[in-house]
Formats: sequence, structure tokens, C-alpha cells
Amino acid sequence: MNTENYVLFKGTKDGITILFQENTPFDALCEQLKKKVDEAGKFFDNVKTSIAFKGRSFSQEEEDILLKIIIENTTMDIAFVKTDNEEVKQLSSLLAKEMALHNLTKYHKGSLRNGQKIEFDGSVVVVGDVNPGAEIKASGNIIVLGQLKGVAHAGCKGMLDAFVSAIYMAPVQLRIADIITRFPEENKKGTKPPEYAFIQDGQIFVMALS
Repeated sequence: MNTENYVLFKGTKDGITILFQENTPFDALCEQLKKKVDEAGKFFDNVKTSIAFKGRSFSQEEEDILLKIIIENTTMDIAFVKTDNEEVKQLSSLLAKEMALHNLTKYHKGSLRNGQKIEFDGSVVVVGDVNPGAEIKASGNIIVLGQLKGVAHAGCKGMLDAFVSAIYMAPVQLRIADIITRFPEENKKGTKPPEYAFIQDGQIFVMALS
């Protein structure tokens, strides 16, 4: 890549790869990314695909900013994001399996604030955080590509094999089918790996994604 062209789009059999020049300032990358998706126009309209960020490593905050630029400037339906961030890669793998099993999935791009609620007859994927006071209710599974700190109710119509997963799991209340659990305060502090909640033997278990 030269200094004039430090963001490149490449189509692959798995989706779209975006190549970023390694030593370019992040603000300049964001500016050129927005310009490129604007110029692409209808090429990205309603395209359902995965996206891979390549060429350099980004922090989670930077990846969120890049994804937000794409979401706000296209009508692209992003299935999942492949990055060098291990946490996002783990949930991306889970999301790929979810897409293969369940076609009826609602994608919400952006964080949910206090008082906001999503109800959907199917699975729900949130590309962002679910903040305290926000709620998700789904008859299928719930995947949060961010922090889950509100209320999540998966399998609300009795689906016992539904699951809830998040990059950071610290909900006020977590419910699967008719089984409810609350997270102890000590489990809501510090850093921890992405987690996956499911029903086994009539109880909700939470384990780290491997």
C-alpha cells in the first residue's frame, strides 16, 4: 500500500477483507475508510457478509470505531467480524455456528442504553454493549459483541437449548427459558474472558469460551 491508498478492500470467498497500512495514524485510517465506503455506494447495499480487519492490530475500542464507520455509512448486513482480537474471534466463531443453525436472527448495530429494549421472535446479535437498564428478550439465542450489563432473556418461549454469550458477561439478570440467575457482584469486577451461559440439569451454567 502506498501513502495515498492505505485502506484497501478485497473480496474473498469468506467475505470482505479490509487491509490497513500498518504505520498510518488511526485518524487517517478512519477518514479514508469513511471515504471509501461512501464512494462504494450501492456496491455494499444490503450485502450480507463477514468482514476481516487485516494488516495491523487494533485495540477493542479502535475496532469498534472502524465497525461503527462501516455500519453508519452502508446498509451492509454484517454477519460477523474477524479480527486479531482473540475475544472477538471467539464470539465470531460462535456467531458463525448460530447463523448456520438459525436463519431468523436480528442484528442490532450499536449499544443499548438504559431504558432500551429489544424483543424478537428468533435470535438476537448486538454489535455493541448492553448497558444497565437495557433489556434483550429473544425466543432464540442472544450474542453480545460487547459488554452485557443489562437483562438478557434467551429462549423466552421455552427453548431449553438456547444460550447467552458475551465478550464481557455481567448481567443484572440472566434468564434462559423459565430459569433465572443473577451474577454475584464479585463476578462483575475485573477482566475475564468471553463467556457462554446455557442450561444443564435444570440450572444455568456459565463457562469461558475456549
